[in-house]
Amino acid sequence: MSYPYPQDRTRDKQEKGEEPYRDARQALTESEAALQTEAEAYGEAHAHESEEERTARLESEAAESMRRVGEERSESRGSGPTRSP
Repeated sequence: MSYPYPQDRTRDKQEKGEEPYRDARQALTESEAALQTEAEAYGEAHAHESEEERTARLESEAAESMRRVGEERSESRGSGPTRSP
């Protein structure tokens, strides 16, 4: 939750106590742990690749990523106002 003014944060803390902040801290800790676990699993899955396998995988991931970006860009241009380059 974002507060536009610092005094709102203090007033909210006084009115509601530490509960919202404790919940946010816990959620952040859990998401960080999940990201760490996912990163470790990804690293272990790709740790024993040869250079050729790694290159092929990265090229295919890059091509797929560029295809998705191109699709998203064409969708956003189709629905939004047209701009001339």
